[in-house]
Amino acid sequence: MKINRVFVLLFICVSHCSLGQTASDSVVSPDTVHTVVDSVELRYGMDLCDTLPELADSIFKVLKSKKFERVLPYIATAAMLREEFDSMDVKELQRLANIKHQYLVNNLRKQHIKMVKHAKVMRYSLRNMEMVKMRVREREHEVGSRYGEVTFLCKSGKKKFYITFLAIQVVGKWFIGDELQIMEV
Repeated sequence: MKINRVFVLLFICVSHCSLGQTASDSVVSPDTVHTVVDSVELRYGMDLCDTLPELADSIFKVLKSKKFERVLPYIATAAMLREEFDSMDVKELQRLANIKHQYLVNNLRKQHIKMVKHAKVMRYSLRNMEMVKMRVREREHEVGSRYGEVTFLCKSGKKKFYITFLAIQVVGKWFIGDELQIMEV
């Protein structure tokens, strides 16, 4: 568990590079003014979460389905990680971004499987769970990177339990990061 937190903090430290352009730039020519839009959604062709509460609501809805494939769009892609990293060595940057992405996907897959099994053992119905309370904490690492801790207090029948995960901000958008788990109250 401590290793996961250390990895997330290390990941945040390494990926504190500039967030890229998310606003529009104006280009002035002699006769007209053109607006060039370079937004993250246009570059990656996805509907991404701008705020941590928006990501938390989306993840809660996805977790009710119990299918990991529905979580995948909320994981930062290797291209996004590549854009976030600051490195002069292009080959090493691509390799590092791919390794980080594979680690995130594989680790979250294992955590999701473990969470679903634990819910089954404890007889929590993920499909019928209701959110009682949501706590979202945004934090900033000393190097300027942002991450968040999300905790849901859920109810399924008469049983109450917590679902928690860490989120990271990459290219100005929020993604699920690590430590997806379910705990008894």
